[in-house]
Amino acid sequence: MSDQDERGKARDKVTVEQVESLLAQLPGVLSARIVVNDWGAIEEVHVLATTERNPKQLVRDVESSLAARWGMNIDHKKISVAQVTGMEPTLPAIRLCLANVQSVVDAARGLVELTVTLNLPDDEEAVFVGRAAGPYSHYHILRLAAQAALEALNKTVTARYLFTLEDVKAVNLGTREVIVVLVALITPRGDEELLVGSSLTEHDGIEAAIKATLQATNRRMGRLYARKRARRKKEDRLPGDGLGNGAGGPGGQVEGEGGGEAGEPE
Repeated sequence: MSDQDERGKARDKVTVEQVESLLAQLPGVLSARIVVNDWGAIEEVHVLATTERNPKQLVRDVESSLAARWGMNIDHKKISVAQVTGMEPTLPAIRLCLANVQSVVDAARGLVELTVTLNLPDDEEAVFVGRAAGPYSHYHILRLAAQAALEALNKTVTARYLFTLEDVKAVNLGTREVIVVLVALITPRGDEELLVGSSLTEHDGIEAAIKATLQATNRRMGRLYARKRARRKKEDRLPGDGLGNGAGGPGGQVEGEGGGEAGEPE
């Protein structure tokens, strides 16, 4: 059955589990629990989160997500946030792969442009392209390869985060050449986290530089890519898809129990 709103229009019921599941997908949220009264109105919202976002932002996220998804208007005083350190939400591993790399050489001017394409093997729509141009020399082309890869990677994360290239070096270990890449991840607060990746030069240094860049960044892609994807899904649910008609209205009623892939220069 469905409830009736003030105008007598039927609306779908929303369960406690649906609300808690939505809130658990918000950035920084580890878990969420809501408490409803006997007639299904939300009385309390309890959120357990990491310290990456301040409590006021988390409260606004809760209010906005419920309003956008179901038309629920929740008093911010009903939302409590507890933050813990040393804990991260469990997210699926995200491993972007090198799909293709192309180069266009301007021999007359001694320049080269690299185009790097990255993808997620299990997601046909997840294709990201980055480009970089500069001098056609061994050292510079390694930097260009890493820069093009980072440009593609920056398209996979939210604008509040940014990958930047610190340095690229070719190191000889025994009889093999290894490309080492140092990347900085800039956070919304202006903090900088340094990431290091390396890859053996098997075919050419360009491919190795790209793979080293991916090795450095993939360890952070689970959270950053998930956040970007969550934001895109949220935008897809904005008014016009019928979800804004609300299954709760003011006070937010829910159903459930309380508590409840280029050659190299020589």
